[in-house]
Amino acid sequence: MKRLFIATPVITLSAEIQKISADLRFRLRHDDIVWVKDDVRHLTLRFLGATPPQWIPDTRKALTEVCAESEPFSLTINKIGVFGSHYHPEVIWVGFDHFEPFRQLFDKLEPKLQAIGFEPNYGNFVPHITLGRIKNLHDKHKFWECIETLPKSFSQNLEIDALNLYQSFLHKDGPEYKTLYTLHLTPYTLHLLNPKP
Repeated sequence: MKRLFIATPVITLSAEIQKISADLRFRLRHDDIVWVKDDVRHLTLRFLGATPPQWIPDTRKALTEVCAESEPFSLTINKIGVFGSHYHPEVIWVGFDHFEPFRQLFDKLEPKLQAIGFEPNYGNFVPHITLGRIKNLHDKHKFWECIETLPKSFSQNLEIDALNLYQSFLHKDGPEYKTLYTLHLTPYTLHLLNPKP
């Protein structure tokens, strides 16, 4: 079994968001938080989990079909949030107020994945880019005070023009991701140049 997920890489964050992240790291430096490295940062479309190797060709085919009928688009990173409860925060992330084109990709892909044999995705669909995973906080009150004083107004355009099928390897010092396939979203002009017979 291979631990797989589908995502687009997000290597570069704006100077503004990098400053927010750096400020968080400094102010929460005494807490046990695993901060995501620049070279593995990504925006997940669908976590697949443990996947039988024989399902991978059909998964690639499904992804190819969805990308072939989808145009590139952009999203605006403009919010910061925390997953988990107030008493047990788990993940610090940046995300989007509006993400309809990304949701459309998910909606096109999901029935194809279920037809292959993947379990339905039952969680809420909240596209996000993880900044840090919280292991332990020394002072939850200080943590939330820090989060609430972060800048509320920032933005960065993120271009989405491809999706990667990743294999994930979990290590003590953080995860490692291997790109199995990269599928590019096909611009509408290519459909015009190559009409169906």
